[in-house]
Amino acid sequence: MELVFDNKKKRMRFSGDVASLLKKLGVMREEVVVKVNGRLAPETRPLLASDRVEVIKVVFGG
Repeated sequence: MELVFDNKKKRMRFSGDVASLLKKLGVMREEVVVKVNGRLAPETRPLLASDRVEVIKVVFGG
């Protein structure tokens, strides 16, 4: 799959769902939005080798 995280694009092999990927990346679900093939994805969404996954950090503050 193609992963875009912290403005870096890379190809990687991964088997699992969105929640497992975030755990592997060391990212808390509350801190990011995940898009798979351009659409928002729930934590339970299984990931395929052909997917393009974007992990976008949410900015907090006031």
